Amino acid sequence: MSYLRIFIVCCWALGISELVAADTNSTQSLNSASNSHNAGGTYFGKIPDPKRTHHYFIAAESELWDYAPEGQDVICGEPLSSPLKENRKAVKYRYFAYTDSTFTAKVKSEPSLGILGPVVRGVVGDYLAVTFLNRTSMRLSMHPHGVKYDKESEGAFYLPNPGPGAAVAPGESFTYVWFLDENSGPLPSEPSSKAWLYHSHVQGDQEINDGLIGTIIVTDPARARPDGTPSDVDRELATLFMIFNENPEAAKEKELAEHGKGSKRTWAELQQLVEQGERYSINGRVFGNLSGLEMNEGERVRWYLFALGSEQDLHSAHWHGLRVLEEGRRRTDVIELMPGSMKVADFTADNPGTWLFHCHVAEHMKQGMFTRMTVHPRNAPPDKRAPAPGLLGMAQNLASLQIRTAEQIPAASNRPPELRLAGTVTVYEAFSVFGQPIRIQLGNKIAMLTPNERGVANSKEATFRVLSEHKYGVVYGGLLDFEVSLRGPDWLAEVKKATGAKSNSSSQIPASIEVSIGNIRHSAAIPVDQILKTDLSRQ
Repeated sequence: MSYLRIFIVCCWALGISELVAADTNSTQSLNSASNSHNAGGTYFGKIPDPKRTHHYFIAAESELWDYAPEGQDVICGEPLSSPLKENRKAVKYRYFAYTDSTFTAKVKSEPSLGILGPVVRGVVGDYLAVTFLNRTSMRLSMHPHGVKYDKESEGAFYLPNPGPGAAVAPGESFTYVWFLDENSGPLPSEPSSKAWLYHSHVQGDQEINDGLIGTIIVTDPARARPDGTPSDVDRELATLFMIFNENPEAAKEKELAEHGKGSKRTWAELQQLVEQGERYSINGRVFGNLSGLEMNEGERVRWYLFALGSEQDLHSAHWHGLRVLEEGRRRTDVIELMPGSMKVADFTADNPGTWLFHCHVAEHMKQGMFTRMTVHPRNAPPDKRAPAPGLLGMAQNLASLQIRTAEQIPAASNRPPELRLAGTVTVYEAFSVFGQPIRIQLGNKIAMLTPNERGVANSKEATFRVLSEHKYGVVYGGLLDFEVSLRGPDWLAEVKKATGAKSNSSSQIPASIEVSIGNIRHSAAIPVDQILKTDLSRQ
């Protein structure tokens, strides 16, 4: 029965893939802009200074997006109404980050970003090199706002002379190079960082509605930490207010009818069809289903606010319980947004509690454009605080493996010492936990394991356990939570060797662990608490 269930799931996934493949771009003139190889990588004909270049690897892929994964209005505790209840999910296209040019190890997405693509960032004077791989069936691109680019890296298709990055063909790739010049960054009177949008711009209106949207953050180097993050900010959040349209054909038919073109339906019927397809969302989630808007009391929090869409997308972002400083000049708790808006708001999280965050337009509230944000109190236990780090697009965020906790278990009379780790690793959708070879390496120590259908694998020196909820040995959602126990003094000796057995005040030690699942390799640093560091120093 379990194998039959897996077979059915695989067939369903293939059906979705075929549905996406059927949605092709029919613009004939795009043929001249297709790419036969990975082109680009230059800025006005020159390769940018590698010391000032941040390289990202981003793919466009299809996904069955769920506007309300909790299956209800989580703010009001009520069931969803029709037709959203029956049509929560839709095939979308999204930008995903990968760790390197192999495009095999996918970077974990930030929950608070929802449908938004990966954050790319730098300080004024830096270059952003973005290798874009198109894994969809239609020509796409990445067009940036705010930064400086040449024609090759504009990422927008229009006549007479579209650049080679204007429309990347299915299965092909292109490396865009964008320069963060002085005009990309904030003025001295503005907050220390600002955010711009990027999106696909071959058929821009449709591709934005499809979900191909992301964020660029640019920081003033005079107000930046050594890692390029704004020095006066502890946490960053980004929110897009937008009405997605899941019935675009009805909208087109309604527009034609308004211009006197014939239709088999009445205007009222067309209007009803359009409204049934509208999703009033924050980051692609509705009715409180966006998670991750968390912060800790006392943190300096920066919000990057965006809006896109049509003439309906006139929004007013409102925070309950907190007041913001808009663009460093106006104290308020409501900020107005129009399609294409990109604004910055700051506050100190000084009011612990769970608060409403929503659009104040009455119809938008009624249709679910709201969610919750939480300010955790200073005295909250570690497991009840907002996660660290709180800044977007950093190196630790651009990893496919994240080790959350590390603990040393002392030796006992009947067992050797252990190094116990818990973390999350990215896997493909509908991942079968059984039969997958897993290789764990710490320094020169290696363990080979193969989990069973319960997600457990044992050897003399190691135990691997899948913590994610899974049925029939299959994990959904693209993320696998796990715990691994590495037994014996040799594992601890490798950590000691990597750290030099020196205790310090850092929350991370330079001991790297590598986890390979199948033929995909993931690596991360091991975070440790003071007890572990002290114990290691006594080895």
